[in-house]
Amino acid sequence: MTRIKQQPIGVWITLSCMAVLWCMVWPAGLIKDELISRTAADYSMNTGPVGEVAAIQEFIPQYDHIKSIGVDIGKLDGAANQGTLYLHLYDENLEEFAKIPQDIEEMKDGELTDIPVNLKLEAGRRYYLGILCEDYGDAAPLVHYRSLSGNGPSENVHFYYGPNVIEDASANIRYIYRIPLTLSQILFYDSLILLLGVCILRTEKRAGREKGEKSREEHV
Repeated sequence: MTRIKQQPIGVWITLSCMAVLWCMVWPAGLIKDELISRTAADYSMNTGPVGEVAAIQEFIPQYDHIKSIGVDIGKLDGAANQGTLYLHLYDENLEEFAKIPQDIEEMKDGELTDIPVNLKLEAGRRYYLGILCEDYGDAAPLVHYRSLSGNGPSENVHFYYGPNVIEDASANIRYIYRIPLTLSQILFYDSLILLLGVCILRTEKRAGREKGEKSREEHV
């Protein structure tokens, strides 16, 4: 018991930090992995302008936490490079629960731009993603899409331009999820924490021993 109490404060700090990090990995689950789901092909078609009329993607998420949604727009050779693009999220009852802005000037033309959303959804439920622009000047951008058949992503169901469904269409979208770690990943991270902790403890022990030797030499 005396030996335990005589441990340097640095040892207790290191052990406490290790315990906190272990709890963050499991059971708290604060450290997560990422999973990307996107179309298997680039776009080949586009909607009309999404200024007065919205492009709407009906989708069913695979997991409960979406970190970001990648959207592919066309800027009409730079003519549609002003304003703000908004992602409007609706539940299955068409009630809006999120509106996320993105500066159009910062978006890529003809490529996916990942827009942070950090949404907690319910996997397996039906949702609607509306894409609409405001303050866009003379021209609003277009939304690119592909044939849904064989291309995915698997989340996408029907794709609309305004109230009209576009047959066999899927917006060129990328969903990035935050998902729980697997058991092997938990063990991997816990092993890294243990290895780091052991290295720090050995370093502290060596420093303490060197300090003690130096102190003894000064008293000789």
